[in-house]
Amino acid sequence: MIGFSERDSMKKYEIIQNELKAQMNSGILKPGDKLPSESELCRAYAVSRNVVRQALRNLEAEGLSETLKGIGSFARTPLVQQGKTKTIGFISFFTRDYIFPQIISAADTRLYPEGYHLVLGQSLYDLKREAELLDRFTSMHVDGIIMEPVYDGTRGHSNTQRIENIIEAGTPVVFIDSSIPGIAASSIILNDRQAGVDAARHLMEYGHKNIALFYQEDYHTKVRRKEGAESYLLGHGFTPLLVPFTGQGEASTAPQVASELMERYDGSFTAVFCSSDADAMYLIEAADTCGVRIPEELSIIGFDNQTFSAHNRISLTTFPHPSAQVGRLAAAGILEAINHPSDSARTSTVLDLSIVKRDSVKNLLFR
Repeated sequence: MIGFSERDSMKKYEIIQNELKAQMNSGILKPGDKLPSESELCRAYAVSRNVVRQALRNLEAEGLSETLKGIGSFARTPLVQQGKTKTIGFISFFTRDYIFPQIISAADTRLYPEGYHLVLGQSLYDLKREAELLDRFTSMHVDGIIMEPVYDGTRGHSNTQRIENIIEAGTPVVFIDSSIPGIAASSIILNDRQAGVDAARHLMEYGHKNIALFYQEDYHTKVRRKEGAESYLLGHGFTPLLVPFTGQGEASTAPQVASELMERYDGSFTAVFCSSDADAMYLIEAADTCGVRIPEELSIIGFDNQTFSAHNRISLTTFPHPSAQVGRLAAAGILEAINHPSDSARTSTVLDLSIVKRDSVKNLLFR
């Protein structure tokens, strides 16, 4: 083995990874054999420890090696040569909240009669936590993975390489609610952009022209909803007020941004399209605190049709999320990929939505 020149610096870990893989494929390294230590690889390739660790992590994500803390890394039998474990990994942002309980229940109802059971993990919309879950599922030899990926619209903010390695190693992946372009995985997503168009159209039909868009800017699914509404408004000569925030759950900045927006509310916009019902509730709570009346002074549209949206003090106009349908389709997709691994065709299913009109939007045309 020889060191590399500086011009190869961006691919050092790939060279190490590929050479170790070649030794496994040729039989030089057999299942159970110990791989060279980190120190040995650093000296052999004249690279830093971080580069070596990246190569070893990638091999483990592909199911080609296993690392035992304090002992070292060992070659293992590729997952494609192992028997089925009858387990499906399921990664969602949360497991008890939002749309996910219905998705999980529907997927389990479809998978259980086929002898499979779900292993759940929640990423909390955290990239590092998602990566750890992917590695854990790989080490468990799950037969497939259903996941809503952490993705803001740029491949740099995603676990793209890790997911691709898992698929290349023979474990199929099905995306729900969002997808990452370029990855060979089936997906079940919503027509979020069209929903944004429909929300803006509904507000304009009710006489609203000055409209704000309250959305999570680091989650691609919610950005698509914003983009649909924005494009419709711009196409009709109106420029919306963009009010972005970041994060999900306890890490969300939505409560703070909503409070700041309502504290300085001056009537310059009469309606807000929110990227989810939960986001809409942050805005409603902030409006209540600041004395802004919903919908008399400010109209609001949400998204997802969560249970509280119909039974809250203000019945929220929203879009129903077809959670059960998503769960069933995801389960069917992962079974198809497991049972027919040689079929390279992957499908993208896009579900259309219809607005549910309630009491949170005031018709300005009838005074």
